[in-house]
Amino acid sequence: MLIGYANSNWASDINDCKSMPSYVFKLAGTTVSWSSKKQTTVALSSTEAEYITGVNTTKEAVWLRQLLSELGQGTHPTPLLIDNQSTIAIAKNPKFHNCTKHINIYYHFLQQVINNNTVELEYVPTGNQVADVLTKGLPPALHNRFWDAMGICCFG
Repeated sequence: MLIGYANSNWASDINDCKSMPSYVFKLAGTTVSWSSKKQTTVALSSTEAEYITGVNTTKEAVWLRQLLSELGQGTHPTPLLIDNQSTIAIAKNPKFHNCTKHINIYYHFLQQVINNNTVELEYVPTGNQVADVLTKGLPPALHNRFWDAMGICCFG
């Protein structure tokens, strides 16, 4: 089963206030795709940063699902684990709220793929967010635990 983790470190760059998003995808317990790359736009809130990250992670999920489909693999919704409950609520509710009107229509792609059962957003507590290892400095034990969860050997 394909599973994704998505996270963003809001406004982490002190020079331009852009966020550092990351994602990790695992298939059969093995990391098959990951990314950590500064966002191109400034997010006005941690929720917006996580929502943008969710969209970019979902695009990767759609691509990976297409590849798996071509290989004859299943079509169950891909769980996407996010540690921001506001992001999940916005993505699952197709109504525009006053607090989200500024989010570009482009990013509402996430709502579309949820509605057609391509991905399924699930909450994961921050302490279990594997993608954190790609966005922020962590205590050594947590750093090593997340690298291990990705299936990457960590020395030290």
